[in-house]
Parts: sequence; C-alpha cells; structure tokens
Amino acid sequence: MPTESVFQVNGWQLLFTLLNLLLNFFILKHFLYKPVKKMFESRQKEVEDTYSRAEEAETAATQLREEYQQKIAAAKNDADEIVRSATRRAQLRSESMLEEARSTAAGIIARADEQVEAEKKRAVNEIKNEIADLALLAAGTVIQKDLDSDSHRQLIDEFIENVGDHP
Repeated sequence: MPTESVFQVNGWQLLFTLLNLLLNFFILKHFLYKPVKKMFESRQKEVEDTYSRAEEAETAATQLREEYQQKIAAAKNDADEIVRSATRRAQLRSESMLEEARSTAAGIIARADEQVEAEKKRAVNEIKNEIADLALLAAGTVIQKDLDSDSHRQLIDEFIENVGDHP
C-alpha cells in the first residue's frame, strides 16, 4: 500500500466542489432566498398596513366619540333649555290663571256685595213702608183726628227715624 495521506487535496476535485458550492449558492439564492425574502417583506408590509389601518380606525373612532359627546352635550343643553322655557311658560300661565281667578272672584264678591246692599235697602224701604202704614193706622186710631197728608208724612218720618235709633 502506498503511503498516501488520508487528507489529500485534489485540485480538480476542489475546483468542482467549489463550483458546485457556488452553483448551489446561486440557485438557492435565486429560487429560495429571494422568494422567502419577498414573502417576509410582503408579510411585514401587511402587518404594517394592518397596524396603520388600526391606528386610523382608532383615530376616527376617537374623533367620532368626541363628536357624539359634543352632540350629546348640546342635546342635553337644548333639553335643559326646553324644560326651563316650558317651566317659565307654565309658571307665567299659572300666575295669569290665578290673577284671572282672583279678578273674577273679586268681581263676583263686588256684585254680591252690591246685591246684598240693594236687598238691604229694599228690605229697609219695605220695612219703612210697613211701619209707615202701621204708624198711620195707629196714629189714626189714637188721635182720631184728621191730619193733612203732609202732617201724616212728617209724623211717619219722625217715627221711622226714632224706630231706627232704638233696638
């Protein structure tokens, strides 16, 4: 057996191995590395786009929420104003109705007072006439003399005046 070394370097074999390695590298680079890199870049872009859309949606949602809160606050203010206005109108209407009722009641009381006073005067006049008739009758029977009508009237008036003074 010839003494050959276990590690022997053959130039052609080394060249073919090196060419094979370079050929495998370029083939792998072209068919594997570039598509995988492209796939990773595409996936990275999708993730970034998703985050971007999510941020835009969050910004839009925040803006809408602020707009709705402003609209709700404005609606509450409008509702409060409507309630205050309705309360004022109801209060004014109530006061108007009360004043009208007071005025009507005062008118009714005034008319009732007038009617009472008129009835009182009528009753007093009737009583005076009855007393005058009774006085004439009594005077005619007591005196048994004829007086003229002016004298009768004067006696009756004095009698009525005296009757009004004594209880």
